[in-house]
Amino acid sequence: MKKFTLLAALMVLFCGANLSAKSFDWSKCWCNYGAGIKEGDIIVNAGGGLCYRDLSYSVYDDFKFFPPVMAEVQYAMKIWELPFTFGGYAGMRGYSFKYIDRYDTAGKPVYEKANYFGIFFGGEATYHIQLPPEGLDLYATTRIGTNIPFVKSGKYWTPEYFQLGEAFGANWFFNDTVGINLEFGFPFSKFGVALKF
Repeated sequence: MKKFTLLAALMVLFCGANLSAKSFDWSKCWCNYGAGIKEGDIIVNAGGGLCYRDLSYSVYDDFKFFPPVMAEVQYAMKIWELPFTFGGYAGMRGYSFKYIDRYDTAGKPVYEKANYFGIFFGGEATYHIQLPPEGLDLYATTRIGTNIPFVKSGKYWTPEYFQLGEAFGANWFFNDTVGINLEFGFPFSKFGVALKF
C-alpha cells in the first residue's frame, strides 16, 4: 500500500509540473527570479548542515562535531537583465577528536586532543533562474569569507583565513513569505528556512 501511495503521489507531482511547464515562458527563464521574487526583495535563509572539512576528521577516535549553522541576508538587484541577489552570511561550527601524538617508551600510543570552535562570515553573490513550478527558485552562489577561531588546539588545526565557496540550491516558497531552502556545495551543504520580504 505504501508503494502504491508513493507512486500515486509522484504521478500527481509529475503531471502538475508537466501542465505548468506547458504554459511556462521558457524564453525568459534566464532573466527572471523564481518563486515570485522581485527586484528590491530581501531574502533571509537560516539553517544548518554539514561541513566536509570537519567530516574528514571522522576517521579519528572520539570524533565529535558541531555542524555549521548559518544565516544569510540577500538583496535582489538585477544587473543588466540578470536576476542577482547580493548579501552576506555568518555562522558557527566546531569539532573535536583524539589522535596519536607519539608512542611512549613501552610502545603505547599517547593521545592528544584537537579542538576547534569558531565563527565564519563573508559576502555572497547569487544568480537566480526561474523554472516551473511557481514556488521554486533555483540559484547558484559564490561566497568569499573568513573564519575566526575562539577555541583551537592540536597539531591538526590549520587556519582558514580565506574561504571561497560555491553552491547550487533551491528555495521553495509555500506563500509570499515563508519557504524552505536546500543547498549543496563546498565547503558545506545546508537545509533550513527561507523568508522573503
